Amino acid sequence: MSSPSARAPSALVFVVKFALLFAVLMGGFEASRGTVIERVVVTDGILVPTTTLIRLAAPDEHVELVGHTIRSPSSKLNVTRGCEGVEVLLMLVAALLAFPATWRSRIRGLAIGFAVAYVLSVARLIALHFTLRYAPGAWEALHGLILPLAPILVVTAYFLLWSESAGRSPASATQAPVPQTRE
Repeated sequence: MSSPSARAPSALVFVVKFALLFAVLMGGFEASRGTVIERVVVTDGILVPTTTLIRLAAPDEHVELVGHTIRSPSSKLNVTRGCEGVEVLLMLVAALLAFPATWRSRIRGLAIGFAVAYVLSVARLIALHFTLRYAPGAWEALHGLILPLAPILVVTAYFLLWSESAGRSPASATQAPVPQTRE
């Protein structure tokens, strides 16, 4: 077993790579605001499907999407920067790319992770719509703490599970494999 000081450099390398990748991804996404990329990712990819699912679940809501606002006759959910859930996906992408794993494992992790982050983003917006409409007293707690934090925790748990299946933890990434012996 290695000492904590032997594990520290690989964990530090992971953290630095993660921070740099996340900064680059976030910078790229911020630079795309107001472009066709934002329209495809946010409007077409997240807000249109969210509005459609609300319509299917509750047709009497008469929900429509106007710009970045999910609106019904009795509620108006403005989806501002950061509320669409893209940041959670970018956080996961940065972690998966920074982690020392094979490209095959990363691609599998990205595919499953994308689905997890996407479902969480859409579910969060649906929950916020129905909270605003039917439980406005719960809005502050759900909007301000629970629903922003829950996707981060779920995506973090997914990353930790994936990193175990990828065979290495960030702390043990640079350790030499232990030779296997047969008896």
